[in-house]
Amino acid sequence: MSRAKGLHERNLHHERYDFEKLIESSPELSGHIIINKYKDQTVDFSNPESVIALNKALLSFFYGIKEWSIPTGHLCPPIPGRVDYIHYLADLLNLNKENLGLDIGCGTGCIYPILGVTSYNFTFIASDINQKSLESSKVIVDNNEVLKDKSLKNGDIVEFN
Repeated sequence: MSRAKGLHERNLHHERYDFEKLIESSPELSGHIIINKYKDQTVDFSNPESVIALNKALLSFFYGIKEWSIPTGHLCPPIPGRVDYIHYLADLLNLNKENLGLDIGCGTGCIYPILGVTSYNFTFIASDINQKSLESSKVIVDNNEVLKDKSLKNGDIVEFN
């Protein structure tokens, strides 16, 4: 299999998706698999529900996030690109020290804090002015042991440690 060009060397998403393993980790993905014109398995990236199902599977399989969702109509960030930012951020920081990140406008999926915590054990403060985003982030933290043990909730800020 060929490696994706341009992704950080520590990015786990260089290879084509192994849909069999992803479906084992997140069975709902099976209903979103299509065969493209090259006879390869993929998902319909123009279908928001399929993209969300793929994200759920990636987060579950690679990062131990078993419960993740975003409200209908909200943006669904692509996991491989978002974790790339985290890897480049890690390159800029001294990983021998505690690192604190601030995600201003974390949105409903809280992706950067999730990836920073699970990839590097960073401490993150995730903030947003939208109450729905904060509520969604809190649900994600409360429903994932890998985040729950590393999080403190303080008013309108979700802090991952």
